[in-house]
Amino acid sequence: MKFSWKGYWAPTPKGIRKIADALLAGCLTLAGFAASANHPTLGITIAIIGGVAKFVSNFFTDDEEIK
Repeated sequence: MKFSWKGYWAPTPKGIRKIADALLAGCLTLAGFAASANHPTLGITIAIIGGVAKFVSNFFTDDEEIK
């Protein structure tokens, strides 16, 4: 597994994709709870962190797929 800027266009490994999707789902759930508890800034911050984590996960790829 390798982290590379060119890796964005290569397929993301299944394990990394599962972790990133679970992290995003958890962050969006927590953001919803925070927003409903009258903490909208905290909810937005948590949602942004989850989105950035999902975006960064796209840069991981298997070593043999980067050319």
